[in-house]
Amino acid sequence: MTSYLPDKKEAPRRRTVLVTGGSRGIGSQIVRRLAERNIAVGATYNSSPERAQALAEEFGDHVAPIRYQLSSTDSAEQAVQAMVRQFGHLDGVVVNAGLWKGGRIDKVSHDDWWSVIEANISSLAQLTRAVLPELRKSDAPSIVLISSVVGLIGHAGDTAYGSAKAAMVGFGRSLAKELGRDGIRVNILAPGFVDTDMTSAVPEGAREKIHAETLMGRFGTADEIAKAAVFLAEDATYCTGTVLSVDGGWSL
Repeated sequence: MTSYLPDKKEAPRRRTVLVTGGSRGIGSQIVRRLAERNIAVGATYNSSPERAQALAEEFGDHVAPIRYQLSSTDSAEQAVQAMVRQFGHLDGVVVNAGLWKGGRIDKVSHDDWWSVIEANISSLAQLTRAVLPELRKSDAPSIVLISSVVGLIGHAGDTAYGSAKAAMVGFGRSLAKELGRDGIRVNILAPGFVDTDMTSAVPEGAREKIHAETLMGRFGTADEIAKAAVFLAEDATYCTGTVLSVDGGWSL
């Protein structure tokens, strides 16, 4: 018997993105901006799940709190597995979690200096290895690395952090060349000075100097960085290997 009913179309598969360091600061704003687009987001936290849980309560099934430790290979694998269990697949990752310790090269301890390199770079390689099998299954996979303008032009008292963030740029652009054949876009976001918990301790004199050196005359907001991250993750479909500075003109 011929049916004259229209074919039932399957609902489009909801996109999913894992955001490391997604429970606070810039990361939490990235989670919010993605969730507002009906994207399912894994918001990672380290030791305190309260903020990630608050995001889950705010956005319902759009956000899942996921525990993740920078220094652990097992934790990277477990975070990806948790994401797949929760949402069924993984389309993108925003690597926002990192570690900052400041100090001039002759003042910062050897262990502190190397801990910044280890936390920011080794963890990046571990997480990338963990997400690739799932990203290769996606129709539109994307990786966004949150670096820093300090990694592009340097900053006194930040040799460790500047080195790590510069390495992230080199890693990301090389990774873009490796993964282009898989259709995986890799882009790098380089924020300038942003009002977050991390910069709240910047002395007033230093803050005024940064304002004077910044064309827009102020620190950025977490939401301004988040909007740029979501652009690279979701909208910049012909961008890969791109380094986007969002620093109010501080680096000019």
